[in-house]
Amino acid sequence: MMSDAKSSMTNQPKRSRSSFRQKNAKNGNNRAMENAKQLFCGGVAGSTAKTVTAPFSRLTILFQVHSLVTSKQNRPKFAMSFREGFGKIVERGGIVALWKGNGTSVLHRFPYSAINFFVY
Repeated sequence: MMSDAKSSMTNQPKRSRSSFRQKNAKNGNNRAMENAKQLFCGGVAGSTAKTVTAPFSRLTILFQVHSLVTSKQNRPKFAMSFREGFGKIVERGGIVALWKGNGTSVLHRFPYSAINFFVY
């Protein structure tokens, strides 16, 4: 019985080192590609979320800054509510003005979100 086990082990073809390296290289390429996909998807997701919420962020920032630089007599010139604020922004700069400054935010958000998505 022992001789049968030994003979069956010796009958198996031996793998060469080069085929082992090729297999590991292929797995390494697949792993690197999966990592790149994870990074890209995380970056795109974060950038998309930032772009969708950009009008709200812009309006919030304008409300914060406006209260610091406006006197009481000029206060009604901007807006007192979200609806009025959106209306004033669109009136002054068009619909695209809601996303003013979004490109810089996306440049920051893409790598930040990509790394967070990849790590967690």
